[in-house]
Amino acid sequence: MLHRLLYADWSDPPEAMDFEAPYEEILSKIQAVLPGVMEGRDAALADPASMSPDYWDDCISLYLYVPAIVNIALNYKVCVEQGLPLHPTYYFEVRETARFKARYPDHLIQHTNEFFRESLDTAKAIYGLESGGMERLEHLVKDLPEIVSGFIYTSTRDKYTWRASDPKKITDLADSIRKKFTPTLIVGAAHGSIVSGLVLSNILQVPLYFIRFSMFKRNDRAPIIAPSDRLFLDAYQEGPVLLFDEDVAKGTTLTKFTETLQPFFQKSYSASVLRHALSSCSPDFFGRSWHD
Repeated sequence: MLHRLLYADWSDPPEAMDFEAPYEEILSKIQAVLPGVMEGRDAALADPASMSPDYWDDCISLYLYVPAIVNIALNYKVCVEQGLPLHPTYYFEVRETARFKARYPDHLIQHTNEFFRESLDTAKAIYGLESGGMERLEHLVKDLPEIVSGFIYTSTRDKYTWRASDPKKITDLADSIRKKFTPTLIVGAAHGSIVSGLVLSNILQVPLYFIRFSMFKRNDRAPIIAPSDRLFLDAYQEGPVLLFDEDVAKGTTLTKFTETLQPFFQKSYSASVLRHALSSCSPDFFGRSWHD
């Protein structure tokens, strides 16, 4: 898996985390980097000192690029289902729905959901360095809706998201979960949890789904749950399901996320990679406790 090929300072995010590019360009960058990372994987695991610095840089780049695959696909789905304009550079807030009152055809709504689920499968396959990852990516690019290709993805140097992306911390979380139960599904609060959610899902080898709930970057007042999400989650209502966010500081996001989604399942647990030691929110599982 890709997370085993990462060597980085996990206390401070790298400059490479700060970038902005169109979706189509990011997909092209992943296509360019992935074959080399795949080719060098076995040698890198067997003898890390034999690999060039460029190889390790490519591993980090891939780790940072791949979340865009899911991020943009999820926002495309949200815009269509919530009746928001499809704009390449501006994300409209869901509470603006009443102002636009856009209505998209049912076949487009179905397509956005198919595209979103395909994006999840593709991102997981790439993070898992699976042999079919490149083929999945090529299929995604081939079917890329023209209107989505120019959507701008912005990555910022968020130190908490970066620290929660540390494979060792995610592995600690996975180990603690394994000792108690095996989830039937992980539901992550996007967008912050995308990186760690992909890694956690691959480590635990369980399905993954994201619901958009971005209180601070997108001003979401509640998790954005569409009828399509309810239909998907219904298949997992018996649980146990893991409700997940990458970090807990005040704990507002995970608390609201859990309160909203718990009624969907007969059994569920909350989890985060990081939890602030003084937070009033205490997830059922967390990887590490941190202090500022």
